[in-house]
Amino acid sequence: MMEGGKAKGLFAGPGNETANASSPSALAIRCAVVYSAASLRMTKRAKIVPIILAAGSSKNLGMPKALAQFGEKTALLIAVENCFGFERPIVVLGCDAARVRPAVPRAARVVVNERWREGQLTSLLRAMDHVPRAAAVLIYPVDHPLLQKRTVAELVGEFRKREPPEEIVMPRHKQRFGHPILLSAALRDELRRAATAREVVYRIPERIRVFKTKTSAIYEDFDTPDTYRECLRKFAART
Repeated sequence: MMEGGKAKGLFAGPGNETANASSPSALAIRCAVVYSAASLRMTKRAKIVPIILAAGSSKNLGMPKALAQFGEKTALLIAVENCFGFERPIVVLGCDAARVRPAVPRAARVVVNERWREGQLTSLLRAMDHVPRAAAVLIYPVDHPLLQKRTVAELVGEFRKREPPEEIVMPRHKQRFGHPILLSAALRDELRRAATAREVVYRIPERIRVFKTKTSAIYEDFDTPDTYRECLRKFAART
């Protein structure tokens, strides 16, 4: 997610100036030229596979984030339900996989990332081994329990509206970016060659389409007892 104009999650990188570039780069123009009308229509109709990232350690929290309870649901169940209506979600487990796996809904597919200590990009690539090459991916960290299905649906709607050379849709509330993030299939090979996801996302600013949302849930996550309690408070106030 973005904080103070800087991202601190999977797509950490430059601040607001990245998404607000005013003049297209030469590389972006070349990217736009290669699009045909037919290929653009195909990418707009592309299948979308949600990837729910739940592999990391939760040592500061004292329990797996995926199992954190919000009302009658876990953070994991909230994430999976918010992704109904797209392709079958992929849940990536790693640390505490044996503990979390029984809680994964049948509606989702599980993959285990044995390399989770090497960072979130390894989890993303592990999931993409099971994603059709022509499909887009919705990157959804499990620790965003205040997200609601309508926000995810609006984000996908924005993805369907994109124009060349846009390949990424990122949500923003006021001056802060967050999650989920949508990546088109065109970025698949770049991700596999990259050292980090952020270098792909920010390589060509013109590829980013910003989705302005009214909810701060896109960046309200938890990783400590205090931030968990704050999310619980906001969740209870909403219901």
